[in-house]
Amino acid sequence: MVKVGSPLKFANYLAASDRILHSLEKTALGLRFSTELRRAASEMRLALKAGDFDMLLAMEKLAAQRDFREYGTELAQKSENGHRQIMERWRIVSNPAMAREDFYAAYAPENISKARAIDPIMESLVKTQCRRLADYAKGNATPAEKFYFSCRQECLRAIYKEHILRLSHALGLNKGHEKSRGLSR
Repeated sequence: MVKVGSPLKFANYLAASDRILHSLEKTALGLRFSTELRRAASEMRLALKAGDFDMLLAMEKLAAQRDFREYGTELAQKSENGHRQIMERWRIVSNPAMAREDFYAAYAPENISKARAIDPIMESLVKTQCRRLADYAKGNATPAEKFYFSCRQECLRAIYKEHILRLSHALGLNKGHEKSRGLSR
């Protein structure tokens, strides 16, 4: 006779595993883990407040490498690759001459003063990376892990905003907007 699994036993095992996970969070080691993860997130927030975007990208690189070690999945591999691509886009905009060369062709010369700086590639990379971080924070993630991943998402969004600002400066687009703002006052 073949033994068939019991839904009642299955539910009991799941409940027991949830209780164990919850109790692990309350142990000294679990509390220490949460504290250290919150401290790491706080360091990212300090760099964000200081406007040190190169430091934020370096921190995100370390975090992506940790993801790869911790999760070792295809998702972590994609996360690390996504970070590399974000860094490549960032390097282009960090050099105004390179940014002009790379992006100027996308704008018609007669419309450049009215144009708005956009980088759909960087936008897509950041959105995808934020979705990956949200995937890590799902399920059985502790509150500290959820905070850590949401902080990383916040920093990536800020990096994107700074990227667009730098692109705008490199293309000279901000000058046209500043003139139009001055006239409207």
